Amino acid sequence: MTYRITIDITKCNGCNNCTTACPVNAELLQRINLDTGKDARVIAIKNGVATVINPFRCDGCGTCMIVCPEDCIDITFIPLTEYEDTSKEKSKT
Repeated sequence: MTYRITIDITKCNGCNNCTTACPVNAELLQRINLDTGKDARVIAIKNGVATVINPFRCDGCGTCMIVCPEDCIDITFIPLTEYEDTSKEKSKT
């Protein structure tokens, strides 16, 4: 399943609750993918606000939404057909 995480950066206070609570982040003992050198986390604090780093790792559990004191995180399920259409459009560019 694929999920879209959106963060209202005007409301985010950079508290780090979401990154700490995210079970996918927690299970990644090495934060950097050794093959690509890229950050493997779903969500991280960058420049003082929460930022989606790797949305495709999100399992849609909603933990980040629950722990956010500013209610600035939203997770939406993306049906496979919509995701495939989006991927095709991106590959054309």
